[in-house]
Amino acid sequence: MNTTQDSRAQIKWVTQNHQLVAYQDAKISVMAPGLTFAALVFEGFRAYWNAEQEELLIFRLDDHLKRLQFSMALLELDDPPNSETLAQDILATLKANDFREDTYIRLQVYVDDWGSMTATGPVGSTVICRPRPRVATFETGQTFITSSWSRNLENASPPRIKASGNYLNSRLAGLEAKRQGAGGAVMLNGDGTISEGPGGCLFLMRDGVFLTPDVNSGILESITRQTILDMAAAMDIEMAERPIGRTELYLAEEAFYCGTGQEIGPVNAFDGRPVGNGEPGPVTRALQARFDEIVRGRSAAHEHWLTRVYAGADNG
Repeated sequence: MNTTQDSRAQIKWVTQNHQLVAYQDAKISVMAPGLTFAALVFEGFRAYWNAEQEELLIFRLDDHLKRLQFSMALLELDDPPNSETLAQDILATLKANDFREDTYIRLQVYVDDWGSMTATGPVGSTVICRPRPRVATFETGQTFITSSWSRNLENASPPRIKASGNYLNSRLAGLEAKRQGAGGAVMLNGDGTISEGPGGCLFLMRDGVFLTPDVNSGILESITRQTILDMAAAMDIEMAERPIGRTELYLAEEAFYCGTGQEIGPVNAFDGRPVGNGEPGPVTRALQARFDEIVRGRSAAHEHWLTRVYAGADNG
């Protein structure tokens, strides 16, 4: 059984339209505009298992839900679910599946039933959770290529919202990287500046300073990215947000790729050119270590970023 099949076998319950249903019974119409016209927005969350506390910790739940509210507003959904209801859906789904390991959560809100391209209702939602261990490239790093596919534009399909339609652009770049034997891709804006990868933001060190494209450089306003900027400030690691040219990739002393799925993944080469000595850099390693302390509940200063799933429940 492969990893995907194994994860699927462990999913017993999902939440659909705020009700727990068996995984195999969660269905939507084949004519739902969420499917036929990509009228769907979503959020991906991670929950981390702390074995010492016997607790599952959702990282930055409120911030993800705040971003989802913006995405739903841009899609002009009718009477979208509020954050409090969606938070309860997530907690209920995690508890019903009783996961005691690192878990990935996907929350989707979409136009359901049957409708035209401009339909704004009825609105449906689903929450699905599955075990998801840390990716191997967190330790090893990976290589990236520069994609021939340009990033979609703010005034065409705005990347700052997490809409499923935007991920066709990302898929094309990801498939190109896969064909070339690379782990990921760098997408460029129309003016040749760096945007992001198919599913995460980029940081690269130049002259001892980590650079990352600013929020008007065709990126998703990433919660992991902001976490890293906040961590770096507390660790006296200098960072700058600004437009970045393609050739600066080849001057990088360290680099990493970040997002909910990959967390902080070192980049060892761009377009076959090694980053530094071709191995994960020491500052990247320091950021990874601090990130791990925070998400696993070992930093009292960041307790406000964590939502406890089993607190007050019988953990036996």
